[in-house]
Amino acid sequence: MWNKRFLFEENYCYHVFNRWYEKQTLFFDSSDYEKFFRYFAFFLEKFKGITLISYCILPNHFHLILSQNETGLMISEFIRKLSVSYAMHFKKKYETGLTRRGQPVFEWRFKAKFIKDEEYLVKCQSYVNYNAQKHGIVDNMEDWPYTSLHEILETGKPVFHNIKISGYSKDIEKYQD
Repeated sequence: MWNKRFLFEENYCYHVFNRWYEKQTLFFDSSDYEKFFRYFAFFLEKFKGITLISYCILPNHFHLILSQNETGLMISEFIRKLSVSYAMHFKKKYETGLTRRGQPVFEWRFKAKFIKDEEYLVKCQSYVNYNAQKHGIVDNMEDWPYTSLHEILETGKPVFHNIKISGYSKDIEKYQD
């Protein structure tokens, strides 16, 4: 499923992810995350058939768990528009040094893994939501604001731009590594 368009099946979940070209930093400060979340919320509103289940945005990549309500390319189009919009912002903001002319911002179109059953969904949610801790960015996930974990566990941390998640499992803590 790498670097090619494919049909996403209706009512199934997919772990979708992408990273910055050559694993370099994609988000340098809170304003970069904020801009990404603004695009994220905007395109979720445009693509009403997409359900966001979990997310984690890290300095050089992002993870999403998504589903869509009809078979087709909706998730592909959503990720394409989100990625292109943020890439244009990034290239304009950091046009000196960080981006060479013609260099892509993201390493691939995106990658997506089919989530075959409920148990795998819970494992994927744990992986996605605890990703900042896995990569050593934070020791405690409560310190990382750019994850849906706060909404799932009802920690009281703010949810960015009222991005709503649904279809998640509160059992994700049992799979934390």
